[in-house]
Amino acid sequence: MLYLLRHGETDWNREPARCQGWAEVRLNKAGRGQAHEQAAALSAAGLEAIVTSHLTRARETAETVRDELARASGAAPLPLTVDERLAETRRGRWETRLFSEIVAEEPEEWRAYREHPETFRFPGGESLAEQQRRVLAALGDAARTGRVALLVTHGGSMRLVRCFLEGRGIEAFHEMTIANGGLLQIDEPDLAGRIDAYLGLAPVLPDPETVPGSG
Repeated sequence: MLYLLRHGETDWNREPARCQGWAEVRLNKAGRGQAHEQAAALSAAGLEAIVTSHLTRARETAETVRDELARASGAAPLPLTVDERLAETRRGRWETRLFSEIVAEEPEEWRAYREHPETFRFPGGESLAEQQRRVLAALGDAARTGRVALLVTHGGSMRLVRCFLEGRGIEAFHEMTIANGGLLQIDEPDLAGRIDAYLGLAPVLPDPETVPGSG
């Protein structure tokens, strides 16, 4: 069982909103509250590990959830791993800018982003297709551990995961909505295998020396 959690709110998520990408932005008061709320919601989930994007807003969310779970249960804090593959899209020259400015100053690029996300590349940055591949690879690795894990990530990353899970393609990217602090539960018995097939990866086979009766 895996849980995906979008980081809590930052001031840049509020109007007039700014493009964050890989820019480092801290949670605001509302975002910290969302992290505490999700910790309470996950208290009975049986989490065994937390994996987070390296970006500050995700790490703050992950650390808040970890610390709150430990405080509430009296147990040792869960292991927390940083995985850069869970990060938001690298958005190049759009990062830190107001979305309203981008729409006004780069209307053709904005139209391409909105109408054809499946082929769009952020100016000076990454494509959504590239982001999806790395996010799914991280998801597959987490699934392979067999642990109940929480992956703390970003809105774009979670939209791309939903595009994959629902079989709709990146064309549906803008139809997905994931609020700050939004949670997605994934319970698929062969999630890693499905991801490997989608990414065109060879299946990970067990070591013959560890398989009973193999020689």
